[in-house]
Amino acid sequence: MATQRSARRRKRAVSARTGVAVLVGIAAAGCDDGVSPPPEPETVTIAGTRSATGSLSVEGMNMARGIELAVKMLNDAGGIDGRDVRIILLDDESEPARAADLYRELVAADSIDLLVGPYASSITSAVVPVAEAAGRPLVAPQAASHHIWSGQGRSWSVQMLNDARHNLAGAVVIGARLGAETAAMVYEDSSFPASAAEGVRAAAAEEGLTLVMDESYPVGGADHRELVSRARDLGADLFLGGGYTRDAVAFATAVAQAEYTPVLSSWSVGPSHPDFPDRVGIDAARCVVGNTPWVASLSTSGVLARAATFVARYRDEYGAEPDYQAAAGFGAVELLTEAARASVVSHGGIADAAVRDYLFSTSTTTVLGPYGVVPLGDPDAGSQRLLVRLQLQWQDDGQGGLVQRVIYPDGAADAEPCTTGPTPTR
Repeated sequence: MATQRSARRRKRAVSARTGVAVLVGIAAAGCDDGVSPPPEPETVTIAGTRSATGSLSVEGMNMARGIELAVKMLNDAGGIDGRDVRIILLDDESEPARAADLYRELVAADSIDLLVGPYASSITSAVVPVAEAAGRPLVAPQAASHHIWSGQGRSWSVQMLNDARHNLAGAVVIGARLGAETAAMVYEDSSFPASAAEGVRAAAAEEGLTLVMDESYPVGGADHRELVSRARDLGADLFLGGGYTRDAVAFATAVAQAEYTPVLSSWSVGPSHPDFPDRVGIDAARCVVGNTPWVASLSTSGVLARAATFVARYRDEYGAEPDYQAAAGFGAVELLTEAARASVVSHGGIADAAVRDYLFSTSTTTVLGPYGVVPLGDPDAGSQRLLVRLQLQWQDDGQGGLVQRVIYPDGAADAEPCTTGPTPTR
């Protein structure tokens, strides 16, 4: 089925280009009387889902904005092979089963040329098997759980984010340097937070920290105040984990209300977003650590824009600052654009197998940063191998506000970490 679909696409693309050439020839000869112009080149359609509603709507909106801006800039630059690009993002309601149903419809549609993945590892976990079974290439912008790719031998789906096990490990390293001896970890019982928790356990063991609290909570079911109170009463030097933005906001607020002053607190998603202090207040956000593969100050670039251009256009379009979720959405369209153009050159149109082969074999850069995955045939095929995670911290800006500083890894750090409590002597 995939081969037939690819052949039909190649034929349509070639016909469209031939039609344009005929139209130019007629116009040059001045023989347009009674001749109907050939049809305009077909539109290239990129499709996927977003979490427009449900528990992940904030993150889903950020990713979708990046995707939509990239498509707009792509069309401003002439599209793909002279064809305009349109984007279809259906609402998966933040539900994996709903997303899987929607992608089954998308992979079966001949009108869909390219697939972009949803937000969140939990939803991507449900979607990747659909793309794999259908033989349709899929770029996953926002899935960090290693379980989706590790040992799975994927053939059609590639990862843009790096392994979630690295997300919070940097905070453990920083805490240990500051003298922390104990840590309390609480995390949402879903794919991505559970992967991040694995990294915390490994880092704590390596750094010699004792996990005095290691607990998961059901999706949407955290008793934030109770968990914070127990971590405080256990005297944990580090408090970290979480799930997504809503949990990060709730935990940071509860820490401030409980007068809990760990050496550091760090949350997997939320603190990296530019509006985090607005959500929790300056006092609650001060010294909170987050992680990100991208910040606006990085000199990243892709086929559509440099980071500075992306940031400026995003501000103009949405009146807000982009975060890494928006950069990942933008970068996913850049990557699909490269793959589609390579397919046109080699096959005369957008062919599924050609797009897949490019995605698995290329090393390139997008606005998000370096891209390169484990190649086809490897048990971990499709998993990201080049992108690096940064640890950010909200620090005083000297003017009564807060600013994000990079505090880890050492080669990228532009500030020393601040702490909310006394630093232990190890």
